[in-house]
Amino acid sequence: MSAQTRMRRSLAVFALSLAPLGLAGTAGAASVSTWDKVAACESSGNWSINTGNGYYGGLQISEYNWQHYGGTQYAAYPHQATKKEQILIAEKILADQGAGAWTCSPGTGLSTDHADPYPAGPADPGMTNLTAGDFNGDGKKDLVAVEVSTGKLWLYPGTGTGTLKSRVEIGSGGWNGMSNLAVGDLNGDGGDDIVATEKSTGKLWLYPGNGHGVEGRIELGSGGWNGMNNTAVGDFNGDGVADVVASENSTGKLFLYPGLGGALGKRVEIGSGGWNGMNKIVSPGDMNKDGKDDLVATETSTGKLWLYPGTGHGLGDRVEIGNGGWNGISDYAGADFTGDGIGDLAAVESAPGETGKLYLYKGTGKGLSSRTEIGTGGW
Repeated sequence: MSAQTRMRRSLAVFALSLAPLGLAGTAGAASVSTWDKVAACESSGNWSINTGNGYYGGLQISEYNWQHYGGTQYAAYPHQATKKEQILIAEKILADQGAGAWTCSPGTGLSTDHADPYPAGPADPGMTNLTAGDFNGDGKKDLVAVEVSTGKLWLYPGTGTGTLKSRVEIGSGGWNGMSNLAVGDLNGDGGDDIVATEKSTGKLWLYPGNGHGVEGRIELGSGGWNGMNNTAVGDFNGDGVADVVASENSTGKLFLYPGLGGALGKRVEIGSGGWNGMNKIVSPGDMNKDGKDDLVATETSTGKLWLYPGTGHGLGDRVEIGNGGWNGISDYAGADFTGDGIGDLAAVESAPGETGKLYLYKGTGKGLSSRTEIGTGGW
């Protein structure tokens, strides 16, 4: 920006600073795309620039304005803050001084765009790490989830008809230090167990089921599991023993860890790449009625839900079973919740600023039926 233009801008800001606040412009808010247009003129879009002329960052905010409007909560100077932090302070300047605080505002829509640049996203979930299995020995699939606020592990007993009973605590705390919970009979005793990755150590732990919850834990992996994501459990090699599958963050490959009835064998690659583009992978059991365990995964870029049919020695070609919108689902678990031998999904949907509702998507053997609400809030 030229010295002459900068002088006009300085005079404009000086004049506005002398005006009573009630008479100043009150545009109030603008979208990120509009702020990008302003920054393109003010600083050529360089959000880290320090020109040495007393104005800093992408929106060329003065040191006085940065301090006056609370910018030092983020950084000492604007150019040291993130783009979002600079925009948040610019929003306050805009509300107080109007679009005239930026000489470059004409033609950008700054004075007429009143959109919130960072609208509220979904509230923090009430529950997370949803997974499912039979933990009370009644032959019906239950839902298990970690309560975010307490770190407690809760069991929601299934009825066999797709609904859930009142929850029972089966883990007293510390479960928010675990991730990638998955369920299956990994020790070969006929009851479902939980596997989970410990965030702080990267170790994989087996929590054996005892018929009314879980007790104790046994280390299955010596470390490095925080480099893996989206753990699922099922019999994917056809030997009748539950296996573990997980995607590798660094490569996007999907690996099968064969179950050995209480331990895991050497891993085998069953997905050649792109699995780090999936934000959730579960095994609901058999979803296409061929008698083999399948995988279901959500594609982050499209929001599509994909079925990867099990073949008994890996996975077949994927089939879309969701028409999109699954990136609006914050978490889900898979199991036969209705007792018909076909895998279903229990999924949490969160509206902006709200905790989620729990829905059942019943498996049909060819996809999913229309959803039914089975949890009214707090999820």
